[in-house]
Amino acid sequence: MVALNIGCGKRPIPGAFGVDLVALAGVQVVANFEGCPLPFASHSVQRIYTYHVLEHIRDLNALMTELHRVLAPGGELWVEVPYYACVGAFGDPTHVRFFAYHTFRFWTADTDQANWFSRARFQITRRKLVFGRVHRLLGIGWLANQFPDVYENFFAFWFPARMLTVTLRAEKAPPA
Repeated sequence: MVALNIGCGKRPIPGAFGVDLVALAGVQVVANFEGCPLPFASHSVQRIYTYHVLEHIRDLNALMTELHRVLAPGGELWVEVPYYACVGAFGDPTHVRFFAYHTFRFWTADTDQANWFSRARFQITRRKLVFGRVHRLLGIGWLANQFPDVYENFFAFWFPARMLTVTLRAEKAPPA
């Protein structure tokens, strides 16, 4: 299985090719994620990890489209981003965007979303709000993930999640 760890920094995921903007120890491929094509063939990757990378990307749609291009049909994109209500989302001056529970629906076939800006389509196979220990012990994490719309509309700033994790499956036809 070919896997990429986009924005791996100094600690790439074992078994995945480390890809980053800077040639650090552990980086096997240097690539620009802003508006440049990734140096991988279309349909060539089965899994892509993007852990704490997407919040730094100005043109997220271009990168999502490029990730979709290199993923094989049914390939998975694993995402971990800071949740918009978490102080850490705003504390890093290099963050240029924030993520809510439904952000990734914009790259699905869901007709309720304004998804006309991209042809890249994914299916959300897993989505979870991640909380700190106290909020998990109080059951807030469980409740928020069972009722994400209620949580985001009424409680997100009272009991902020720390991260959002999402797994997306590339929806596309096999290459001819």
